[in-house]
Amino acid sequence: MEPLPHGTNYSGFPPQGNPITIRDVNSSIRNTIVGVGGGGIVGAAIWGAIEMFDISWLLAWIIAGATVGGFEASAWMIVKRRIGTSNTQYGSAEEYRSTSSRGDMKRNLAILIGAAFFGIVAAIHGVTATAASSMIFLGILWLFVPTPLVFLASMWRPLARYRKLSNWYLATSTVLSILVLAGVGWIGSERGIHPSLSDDLPVLADYPQLEAALENVTFQSSDGTLLSGWFIPGESPKTVILLHGFTDIRDKMLPHADFLHDAGYSVLLFDFRSRGQSAGDAVTLGFHEQGDVQGAVQYLKDRQDADGESVGVLGISMGGATAILGAAETPELTAVVSESAFKSVDSAIASSFEHFIDLPAFPFAPITVLIIEKRLGIKADQVVPEDRVGLISPRPVFIIHGQEDETIVPGDAEAIYAAAKEPKEDLWFIPGAGHAEGVEIAPEEYAKRVVDFFNLYLEP
Repeated sequence: MEPLPHGTNYSGFPPQGNPITIRDVNSSIRNTIVGVGGGGIVGAAIWGAIEMFDISWLLAWIIAGATVGGFEASAWMIVKRRIGTSNTQYGSAEEYRSTSSRGDMKRNLAILIGAAFFGIVAAIHGVTATAASSMIFLGILWLFVPTPLVFLASMWRPLARYRKLSNWYLATSTVLSILVLAGVGWIGSERGIHPSLSDDLPVLADYPQLEAALENVTFQSSDGTLLSGWFIPGESPKTVILLHGFTDIRDKMLPHADFLHDAGYSVLLFDFRSRGQSAGDAVTLGFHEQGDVQGAVQYLKDRQDADGESVGVLGISMGGATAILGAAETPELTAVVSESAFKSVDSAIASSFEHFIDLPAFPFAPITVLIIEKRLGIKADQVVPEDRVGLISPRPVFIIHGQEDETIVPGDAEAIYAAAKEPKEDLWFIPGAGHAEGVEIAPEEYAKRVVDFFNLYLEP
């Protein structure tokens, strides 16, 4: 081994930087192709894992994965040729090569990890910024989408003078991505437990026959929460409990009460906890609302003019899910109609992000569910109608869903119906109907099918 002359400097790459050769370019192109392919596969795998069954999201994930993969596989080659190192003294060429190789490996690993990490940060900002139409302030996040590029540029020696500024940018982008995840999750949880009131509710004055016959009533949920409602006695003591949806109050169920009352049934409409005139400080997406249903059944048992031992229940949206959950634990509910119900809380929140906020379900929906669980002290895995509907048998169920429902996708109804045991009516998808719009889109057929179902199993 020939020693180096004393003072000879092997500094890896001269401070002024070496020119990029054709070999470097070819290697970079080859590695980029490998990285793009690998990144695209990873992106597609992520898409499949989070079940975003939409081709536009598939393409978005593949492009994002390919971009990050390309950066990781090729950027280090350019950086390696442009960054100078310190004036280190080496005793031999072999020692220089060994030390230089270890330095290259560490540098390349740092670039790979950094590019991947800041790629994720940029993806969070980019995806979240697409919801600026519903949350204007999110538009500022577009400023942080170039985070991976800024990171790679900061590794280039000619831009070293801007290192302090780029570090501030990268740190701000990272912290902001964490705040974005937590903030959007908190906003989602707030909308979930304190929903705004729907502005298209029916008006009691438009149903004079019901208005003349109704009684204002109050009763307690199974946990003591005071609930407010209307009891409308019919020709028969057989009673159907009507359960409104997530953004509604009891008034939403007036069209259903009208045709059931005309058919001879007594009906009980009431506001769920934290809605309308009922007490409570939060909607719990069916967790405690099933106790509200049990309280309604007990109230009917206490009335002399109602049959509390064989009761029908009809619910829409969250009310449809709660009808299933309540019936699974309440044998007095002997006939169940559920329209536009979600199969699980996770599914409902995921659909809400995509439909109302224009954000993908992942990663925001799981974070929102976690925050809701912590705020309310509930468990989302205990609000899964798909898992509970089978417990209703041998009592009958009738599952209804709007064919054009974008709030709760028709697939949820299919899942619930598949899990239900006999006896069950054929699953009815209403053509042209959106979320909980059955009675509006097909009023005559809707009334006939529901009344025939209750006539068969309640016999007024």
